Amino acid sequence: MPSSTSRFSVKHHTRQRVPWFVVQLLAATLLTGMATAFYTLRLNPEIAYLRGSDRIKRAWARKMTLEHGAKTILFGGSSCEFSIDPEQLLERHGLPAVNLGRNAGLGASVLIEATLIETRPKDTLVMAIEPTLLTGPADIPMLGVQFSFALGHPEWVLAPRFGRLRKSWPAALLALRPGGYHVFTLLGKLVQGRPLYRYNTAEVRPTGFHQTPVRMPLTTLTSHAGHLHPEARVLLEALAQWCRSNQVTLCYSLPWRYTPIDAVPAYQRLNAGLLREIAEYCPVLRDEQLGAHVVLEHFADTEFHLNEPGASLRTSQLGDQLKSGRFWTRAELEQRAASAKKEPG
Repeated sequence: MPSSTSRFSVKHHTRQRVPWFVVQLLAATLLTGMATAFYTLRLNPEIAYLRGSDRIKRAWARKMTLEHGAKTILFGGSSCEFSIDPEQLLERHGLPAVNLGRNAGLGASVLIEATLIETRPKDTLVMAIEPTLLTGPADIPMLGVQFSFALGHPEWVLAPRFGRLRKSWPAALLALRPGGYHVFTLLGKLVQGRPLYRYNTAEVRPTGFHQTPVRMPLTTLTSHAGHLHPEARVLLEALAQWCRSNQVTLCYSLPWRYTPIDAVPAYQRLNAGLLREIAEYCPVLRDEQLGAHVVLEHFADTEFHLNEPGASLRTSQLGDQLKSGRFWTRAELEQRAASAKKEPG
């Protein structure tokens, strides 16, 4: 029979082997995670801008609902935010409208979720999401997770209503840390004395429309795959069904992209094929130039961000399309895609 002394020795030895360094490591990891999450949600300049502009956009949406009842909601990535002026739509076309365009880096699913909380029955939703968000993988990006948590809507990424992709709690929490690229560029801006973020909320109009004084050369142009990604089809079908169930009118408007003249036929062919597929889920507004805009002087700092004259032209044409109810038919889009293939360039 083991003695009491032996039992004491075993217990004492067990206590000595408690891995306190592991406890300390876990505590340090937890504190670091909390600190980085606090920075991301409260101090990150990009998230701060997105939160501030969101408040502006929502205030105008509620004003339009209160004063006019039914309204037109324009949503998508920054190509929407920088290109469509709701004040012009109201004054010249009699369309109460709000621009809920945001950073395309949020991902299509989060862009939709953030829009629908301000959508009411009888509203018209004009989806102006960039083609790259519909033709590529539909995973929820890190910025989309950060934005959703910052606005107090983790369900947008943990249990989204649209699409099949969602984040687990561990993956979502991990996404709240600042990425290496963000840290590197932020340090560079601090050293050079440059603004921590290119845009600020002072540039956002009360309607949600944004204009920037920044001008940059357009050295690269974004393209897309030309066909809806399977995940995008799931998302569009779910959105179309939601709109039918909630008495909301849904349509799609292709963003304008700067396109050199010699590249117009190929880009229009690509867009016509994509629009034909989108038309399976909702009407597509009839933009005769099929998203290819050749006037370089109408763009600001990216090939999708229009300046004031460019945005005025884009808004005017969009207002005419909405008022007259001009939409493409699938047959017309098929014909445009086929004819564009035969053109040189």
